[in-house]
Amino acid sequence: MDARQVEQVLAHLCGKGLFGDVRQWCESRFDCVYVVTCPDCGCRFVLSEAEYSELVERSSALQVCGVLPGRCEVRMPYPRPPSLG
Repeated sequence: MDARQVEQVLAHLCGKGLFGDVRQWCESRFDCVYVVTCPDCGCRFVLSEAEYSELVERSSALQVCGVLPGRCEVRMPYPRPPSLG
């Protein structure tokens, strides 16, 4: 995990007193990344799952900026395979 990426997102959003928009993008292997977009200027940050979890945790502690838990738009380009069993 790159804590500097989380710091950059928080510095950018909290400097403006904003909550970022979040989209989760998953590949067919179900590897996911999170894209946090500043609603003011459109600046985007790409985070791993671990970085996004850290960002949510720190944003929850701040309660004034960052990202809102549970406000993630999920984008999956491929349907999930049928369950086996």
